[in-house]
Amino acid sequence: MTRSWSMKLLTMLGAATLLLGAACSDEADGSTPESTTAPPEATTATNAAGSEPTSEATAAPTEDPRADWPDEFLLGMFGGDDAEETLERNEPLREKLEAGLGMPVTIFTGTSYNAVIEAMRADRVDAMVVGPFSYILAVQEADAEAIAVFQGCSSSEDPCEYTEGRPTHYQSVIFTKKGNGIESLDDIIGQGFNFVDPASTSGHLAPKTLLIQRGYDPDEQFETVFAGSHPTSVLSVYNDKADAGATNEGNLTRLAAEGQVDVCLWPDGEINQPRTQEYIQQTFDDCPDGSIAILAVTDPIPSTPFGIRTELPQSFKDAVYDIIVGLKGDPEYVEERRAWFVDPTEDLGIERLDQYYNSLRDIAKLLDLDLNELGS
Repeated sequence: MTRSWSMKLLTMLGAATLLLGAACSDEADGSTPESTTAPPEATTATNAAGSEPTSEATAAPTEDPRADWPDEFLLGMFGGDDAEETLERNEPLREKLEAGLGMPVTIFTGTSYNAVIEAMRADRVDAMVVGPFSYILAVQEADAEAIAVFQGCSSSEDPCEYTEGRPTHYQSVIFTKKGNGIESLDDIIGQGFNFVDPASTSGHLAPKTLLIQRGYDPDEQFETVFAGSHPTSVLSVYNDKADAGATNEGNLTRLAAEGQVDVCLWPDGEINQPRTQEYIQQTFDDCPDGSIAILAVTDPIPSTPFGIRTELPQSFKDAVYDIIVGLKGDPEYVEERRAWFVDPTEDLGIERLDQYYNSLRDIAKLLDLDLNELGS
């Protein structure tokens, strides 16, 4: 073998060794083809002496796909009346995120919806699970984007299991305590009425829209107060401290299941389903005195989104998305948390999940709302 051919052979063997070493390194650190930078294709070069071009493969160093990720993940939620209970209820979610992301995950609880939005605006939280109206304010003020929608089991479902086809919306109701003299919306005029929080979708904005559409001006005709949380709104009426109020159907079913109040739920045992006024009235009429009874039901409200800061690296947002949307396939998690997240974008026929919440933006225009003032 001539010296020239020997040198060419050594060159090719050396290039092959570099490529093999790079491949072994990828397998050793657990990287997947999607999360690594592929080695460049062989390039053609002509040497200074003008000899024939030769193929020379070079292995680029593997880039860390997590290099621009945050060091920790901070998730914001409204704490309601009991921040500790909120933290405890969402501990399974925190643990799943921490294990899947491989970094510390902390849940931040705000004293109001706006406190959580302000925390995101100031980069003190990376994501949030807040009401839909609060979400569209967070889009405006904190550059949030929705990546999934909250779903869960009703209190009557045992065991709790994920099933396809569940609605990705919920409904708010206006209620009273049967036997206190209020039997229609007209009877609330001049009486005490509980909203939840200024930025609460089902506890304020959706029921307020319903009342205005029915010809009422709750700010002028009712003695309105903000109870601070959904449970407080109901318990205050149940304990005769207010005459009527607003909340969502899920809150009523949970309080009933926990034995905190007696509630006349729908005879079919379902929630978030269309109801005619005749059906609502019949259920009210059949309700015994002393129980919480429903007077009216709002239009469907898009369910609470999981919002994340748009400016975060796309690979990080994709990782968070994969974890939370994958929770519905974990029966143990679903049973423990009784909730999960879905992405209904394709089923809804929209390009971006954010578009699902345009109906709420329409309500904001109808009510001439300044979203910045909600909760202030």
